[in-house]
Amino acid sequence: MASTTKSRTRQTTAARTQAAKAVNGTADTGDFEPIHIPANEDVIEERVPLFFIGDDEYTIPKSIPPGVALEFLREAREHGRDLATAPLLSRVLGEDAYTALEQSKALTEDQMEWIVDKVLDLALGRKKKEGKAR
Repeated sequence: MASTTKSRTRQTTAARTQAAKAVNGTADTGDFEPIHIPANEDVIEERVPLFFIGDDEYTIPKSIPPGVALEFLREAREHGRDLATAPLLSRVLGEDAYTALEQSKALTEDQMEWIVDKVLDLALGRKKKEGKAR
């Protein structure tokens, strides 16, 4: 009887190599090697502080996965940038930080704009423009 657990079977290196050779029924996969992306559970997420409310620190991932940007871009295409921003903030900040911002009576428009812009910049890989200071 087959197991009903949801654990996924990991392919051995030999099985992956054999599967790659079987692409389109040929042993030649072209001039490339398939890329190997670690499973989510194998990724250690480093976080850095983004803001404080009182003495409480709220963090974001030091490196935001490209999939987050792709999700934001899809949502922005389907619903517009403004409606896509809230789910992006929630995903990057986490529910606790998002709720803390929602409930903060001291949060200013400028602070909120800075947080949103910083999350968008980091998620979309925007680089700070370097140039002469004015």
